[in-house]
Amino acid sequence: MTLILESAIRSFDPGSAALAVPDEAALERGDPVEFSLETVYRFASHYGSLTPADHPGWTCLPLHAGESAALTGRYVAYTDHDLHGEIVVFADGDGHDFLSVDAFAETPIARRLRFWHPDRIPETYPEYYEAPFDDHEPPRHTVDPDTFFDGVASYLEREREETITQRRATLDDADPATRYADGEAALPALRSRGVSPDGAVTLGIDFDRLDGPSERAAMRRHGFVRSEFDIYPDDPVLLVPPSREHSPGSFPLRATVEEVSSTRVTVVLDPGEVEDRGVVTRYLERDRVGFGLLKLLNPLPYDRRRDAVERLRNDETFREVLTGQRPLTFTRPRVAESSQHDPDLNQEQQAATKYALLADDLFCIHGPPGTGKTRTLVEIVRRAVEAGADVLVCADSNQAVDNVLVGESTPETTDSGSLHAHGQHGTGEFTLDRRNVQQSGRETVAAWYSETPGRTAEVVAATNGSAATVERQFDLVVIDEATQATLATSTIPLTKADTVVLAGDDRQLPPFSRTETPPEEAVGLSLFEHLYADGGVFEDVGLQLRTQYRMHRDIAYFPNREFYNRSLQTGVDIDPLADREPILGYDIGGGEQRRGTSFYNPAETALVARLVSRIRDEGVPADEIGIITPYAAQVHRIRETLQENGVSDAGAVTVDTIDAFQGSERTVVLISLVRSNPDGDIGFLGRPVDGPRRLNVAMTRAQRLCVLVGDWATLAAGTAGSDDDDGLYRNLADLLRDTGRMREFDHTLL
Repeated sequence: MTLILESAIRSFDPGSAALAVPDEAALERGDPVEFSLETVYRFASHYGSLTPADHPGWTCLPLHAGESAALTGRYVAYTDHDLHGEIVVFADGDGHDFLSVDAFAETPIARRLRFWHPDRIPETYPEYYEAPFDDHEPPRHTVDPDTFFDGVASYLEREREETITQRRATLDDADPATRYADGEAALPALRSRGVSPDGAVTLGIDFDRLDGPSERAAMRRHGFVRSEFDIYPDDPVLLVPPSREHSPGSFPLRATVEEVSSTRVTVVLDPGEVEDRGVVTRYLERDRVGFGLLKLLNPLPYDRRRDAVERLRNDETFREVLTGQRPLTFTRPRVAESSQHDPDLNQEQQAATKYALLADDLFCIHGPPGTGKTRTLVEIVRRAVEAGADVLVCADSNQAVDNVLVGESTPETTDSGSLHAHGQHGTGEFTLDRRNVQQSGRETVAAWYSETPGRTAEVVAATNGSAATVERQFDLVVIDEATQATLATSTIPLTKADTVVLAGDDRQLPPFSRTETPPEEAVGLSLFEHLYADGGVFEDVGLQLRTQYRMHRDIAYFPNREFYNRSLQTGVDIDPLADREPILGYDIGGGEQRRGTSFYNPAETALVARLVSRIRDEGVPADEIGIITPYAAQVHRIRETLQENGVSDAGAVTVDTIDAFQGSERTVVLISLVRSNPDGDIGFLGRPVDGPRRLNVAMTRAQRLCVLVGDWATLAAGTAGSDDDDGLYRNLADLLRDTGRMREFDHTLL
């Protein structure tokens, strides 16, 4: 619902208001209004307070003044009549009259509902308007600061150790020479030079056995070992013996690099690795050739996070804000010092911009799919710069950074909704710097941002991790896709911030975790959830964007009901594909098959390929079709099948996992859910923490057609003990069947 309409409903009483009596001019038919009346009807009907006692089937729609949002004390009524269908009722003398909703949309009186639509903004807000929250918001749930920061540091250390453990499991039988040849961080051809009294092992580099640069002098130059083999002090490594068969049983041994020179490397063995220290020491003291090192972990990202956590622990402002020891306040003058740039922002987007600029310390923006989160963030950055602020824009991945930076821009064309459109290569409002351009992978970024403006840039874009390399402080830090970053990772850009704005959607996928899949501890989730989500320190002290412009309303219906508590509205009328329902389900068995730790379903693969072929024949371009599945094995199988079946331009069809597809959208999306077994085992789709979120991500990628393919008996059965998720897939199947949108398909016919 729009912010203005919410306030109007609180001020409106059907018992004291009167049904409008429009004159002939008010009902004269002409061009239809330029906003979706259906959006107003649908969401007003959710409010029981708008139903008059003497007409239980009506929904009162308050009429505002002609040129303002002031209430008039008059209303018209929307109802779905058994005989006449959807109509709008008004008074006519001593009785009632009505028009169909389509006819009413062509009348002047319909314009007096326009400010109830989120896209229509009055010149001034009405007196009855109530702000989303106060200028001084106390915490909802406090946390002991030391307990909080100790928990984050402990979780980070467990993540580090689990990364090493998982990496080691892949390296125990590895050959350093082979790994080095494959471009991995490994150092072969080492000779043991003895063990010091404190247990440090010295290893000399045997240049005669090393396949490297032809010039021996080049090998011996300072820094060669580090740059060539990617081995640095403090790196955790695996010390591999010349022969596993003829070495003590402890080998290979975990160690830490202590020193690296041009001719040798010194490592310290992990005491817990050595079963018999005397045997191992004697083995290493002999002059043996053929040792090697395999790098277990790049410690730099973890060191950056650890350092950032400790800096915030000692930062009075953020230590108190993150744990609820001080209120959130909104008193900065940036709103007054800047003006609106994007004239098409809706009511929620304008409010989010306002409070982001007013925030003294922190503000959260909840942006569900298709609600214009990126557009809002670009407006915030533009206005902050106008007000004299330097801005750091971050996200957890390079792809997410570039979505804000360049959007859909190409080297030849500019996406007007991106920062790129307004930087030095666009309108010139500010100078823009993209850190680590080589990591981008976007042609537009390489073409325009390879030369850095350095410290003169007013706006800097970087990943959360690479923000550690930015040696300056910023008035404002904006973190996009904040729900995809762990709490520890988000602390890095926070150390650069005076004020921080977090934007994300905690109903989509949580951050990746190595220690828990998915993370269940609060410190393993995102900073956004820690602050804004249910039970958060400042629960709901933020602003949700609630008008989606991406999906046909029938595609949005189930995600809105199940994941967003019916808070979303559809701001524009999106047409489905010709002669197709906007959402369809196919019920197909056939049985899943395992490939390693993954699964695929041949029957679903064949059906999806057939459906894609038909959709292509109907004229939908291949690059507007996406196929989403939870399992990598199914991704591989579908790609093969599209090619084998000769689907037109199959290579342009995007086929990927749910995780990889988050942040993308397509005109048509087909979802293959894979799991089909007699036990009702749906694997991670049934996990309470992230199972529902995966379905939400998958369905909300579609714009005009969403097709769900699965064994709905298996999906509805779910996994033992996950009653919530049983209900999720059963509810979706029931909805599809009740609306005539489930197709039963015999897999033996494929």
